[in-house]
Amino acid sequence: MDSGLPFKEIAAKAMLLGASLIGVTRVATLLDSPSHRLHPVKRCARDASSVLVLALAHAEGQPEMDWWDNRQGRTPGNRRLFKMSQRLTKWLQEAHSTEAYELPYQAIHRGVFLKDAAILAGLGVMGKNNLLITPQYGPRVRLRALLLDRPLESTGPLDGFAPCDECDGDCMQACPWEALHGGSYQRERCWQQMEEDETDQIVLKPPFVGMPAKHVIAYCRRCELACPVGQ
Repeated sequence: MDSGLPFKEIAAKAMLLGASLIGVTRVATLLDSPSHRLHPVKRCARDASSVLVLALAHAEGQPEMDWWDNRQGRTPGNRRLFKMSQRLTKWLQEAHSTEAYELPYQAIHRGVFLKDAAILAGLGVMGKNNLLITPQYGPRVRLRALLLDRPLESTGPLDGFAPCDECDGDCMQACPWEALHGGSYQRERCWQQMEEDETDQIVLKPPFVGMPAKHVIAYCRRCELACPVGQ
């Protein structure tokens, strides 16, 4: 399918703006996935042609990227992704007369399921830890997506990448609540850890004397950081 949109140029621009990975899937393919058949999406998603998925690598040595605060966007990493998608949206309009719609992070706010989109776009596969596993960074990525009004050829899904098949399950052993016990993800146990994290907040010292201290939440990443893929 020749869309007239140059994917390599779009990918290069996204990388220049800070993306670590980029992929594409068709909206029709995404909406046919099990998650999206169960949950509604905005009409703008149904009317679009392509989904552009952006991934930002989140190394173990950058924990602050995921610190949950009370500012817009909630985390520094998500604010970086939001700024990146805004700039890419503007560039697509100016350079290729292509309308792009920025999706909210959470599917419950009528976005899309980002892990599903990333898997269909060829960025990775679903891991035993219920996270997207990419060949380059393992599960240590954060995601954002854009809807495009023009078709782009899909870049996925991946073929021949199955990192969990021969793995001893380091992620399962790392979870303090055994949320991955038995090979299936138990969300309620994961939430128990999240509640602990919300109670035990990190206090950041103010940069100047007299300024109030900031409190942030560092949610658990044990299963993510234990994964050997992409280390």
